Amino acid sequence: MFGLRLILILAVMGGIIAYIADKLGSKIGKKKLTVMGLRPHNTSVLLTVLSGILIAGCTIGVLAVSSQSARTALFGMEQLQKEMAALNDEKTKATEELKAALAEVTSKNNQIAKLDVEIKESQAAKAAAEANLSQAQASLSAAEGDLAQAREQYNLAQADLVSAKGEVANLTEARDRLNQEIKSLQQDTALLQQGLNNMKEGQVLYRSGEVVFAGVLKGRQDEAKNKEQIQWLVRSANAAVLDRMGVQDQKGLEPLWIMKDEYGRLVQQLNESKNDLIVRIRVVANTVVGEPVICRLEINDNKLIFAGGTLIYRKVINMNDQKQSADATFMDFLSEVNRLSVGAGVLPDPVSGKVGNMDVGTMVDLVKKMQKQGGNVLLSAYASGNIYSSGPVQLKVDVEKVIDSAVTGGV
Repeated sequence: MFGLRLILILAVMGGIIAYIADKLGSKIGKKKLTVMGLRPHNTSVLLTVLSGILIAGCTIGVLAVSSQSARTALFGMEQLQKEMAALNDEKTKATEELKAALAEVTSKNNQIAKLDVEIKESQAAKAAAEANLSQAQASLSAAEGDLAQAREQYNLAQADLVSAKGEVANLTEARDRLNQEIKSLQQDTALLQQGLNNMKEGQVLYRSGEVVFAGVLKGRQDEAKNKEQIQWLVRSANAAVLDRMGVQDQKGLEPLWIMKDEYGRLVQQLNESKNDLIVRIRVVANTVVGEPVICRLEINDNKLIFAGGTLIYRKVINMNDQKQSADATFMDFLSEVNRLSVGAGVLPDPVSGKVGNMDVGTMVDLVKKMQKQGGNVLLSAYASGNIYSSGPVQLKVDVEKVIDSAVTGGV
């Protein structure tokens, strides 16, 4: 729209100037006027030339005033051409840099694709190794009589894990976690091999139901404290197994296996319990030296069963009318204390069924005292300190001479 107005203005202006020049030329011709001594005809020609110059000048002036582009074309064309040449050079350079960048991007994409392939292969190897390990674990816990087959499956799983470790060693830092897991399993294998070298092949390390380790965990703790308690329990149990195997260097070795569900159950009970918990780690099946010790957790509230000084059991014994030795009689007395303690809530050893032990020297002294008293002797068993569900039952036994034979004993 602006261009049409500009053309119209230039046409009208040119027409006006031409009209004025024509009138002036006619007037000069009729009156035969002269300029600077020229002939009237030449004066008319000069006026025509000047009018044309005036038209051109006015046209250029109007264009310059009304349009930045026209001013640039009239007065800045050379500068514009220089700037265009510089921009063309920059465009050429940018095009070359773009080509180089595209080539580098293509190279990086190829490297990334290669790394993706290696990562997928490593992940597949890891999954296969974990599957083999899970199969070995399931086989070990399935039956006591199938330990030979479980050993073979475990060795296959271990070989697969070692192979997977070699495959993922050259990948990125994200694969380091898998390397650590494989390293841990290799250390477990070294532990089992060392145990085989220290003990006779095929010797039973733990019997089914035997307690590997027992510990008291405090209730009413936050999540971080509970995690620390569980870690202490597992470390202590692993140390107990390694001591049983005769392994000296225990750093990083974990021969003890406990299912993740067991840990979850322990965490839940710790979070919910208002009392301290006695946690006993017990062997699932007979374990041969060199095999991982597969265990489960036995969790109970650690309650106070007998306060210190509480009378647990007493009995009158006639030392002059005994069908068995004094030693056997005293052992019967301790067996009854053991039975009553278990009935009251003290957890016995799963293998022996006992809840405590008495020093041999103390037993000998008490038997001698019974024999020295003679006749009716009153044996009284007291709790020497607070006794909880976790045990052990520590006793203080008094031996007294009595005359009233009607006293027969009880709790």
